[in-house]
Amino acid sequence: MSKEYKKVTTCPACGYKIIDDKNVSYKIRELLKVRGKNTVRILNKIATMIMDNIPSDNRYKYYQFLFGIQEIDDNVIEWAINKYYQGRHYYKGKGFAYLRSIAQNRNNNMGVILKNERLMLGTAPPVIEPEKEK
Repeated sequence: MSKEYKKVTTCPACGYKIIDDKNVSYKIRELLKVRGKNTVRILNKIATMIMDNIPSDNRYKYYQFLFGIQEIDDNVIEWAINKYYQGRHYYKGKGFAYLRSIAQNRNNNMGVILKNERLMLGTAPPVIEPEKEK
């Protein structure tokens, strides 16, 4: 008896929809269109570095990366790219998936990080005005 396997069209881990079309330039442009100029410039720069240094990461992986970060704010993306660039992770073989996980983790933990920073630094003391004598 032969088993029939169901073709998976959606990734169970991240929800990415798998497509057969490998020409993704139009879809990349559409995903970049909603980003700010500075973010697009930084994304294209780091994508070139990743694709040059990691042969397995191609334009299709870049599209998957952009799809995975489409809900994340530009400030978080820029922070994640700066951390990735400072660590020179593209020389260590860590590509788009690693960068995506940095951005997603920062986005998920942003509220807690800000709360903990405020607790660590404290707040300004209240202003106490001297009582005026009548």
